Amino acid sequence: MSTPTQPAALQRADEPAILWEKVVKARAVVTRQRHLPISRSHAQARAELLSALEDYVASLTNHGRPIPYHLRDELQIRRLTRHE
Repeated sequence: MSTPTQPAALQRADEPAILWEKVVKARAVVTRQRHLPISRSHAQARAELLSALEDYVASLTNHGRPIPYHLRDELQIRRLTRHE
């Protein structure tokens, strides 16, 4: 019987923080894209932000942490306004 290693346990504890950084970076890219003509890169940036938000919310849920209302609302809006 093997036991989990300590670094893996630490990585899981840090997962929400790492995913939050991805959300922050994706938001920055979307913000920069707002000042440029609409293109595929704009749609890609929005899709990456949606994915980062979904991953972060899933991580919070998996760790038994609450999802802030504004984050839940932003995720819902982004899901409803995505272009497939």
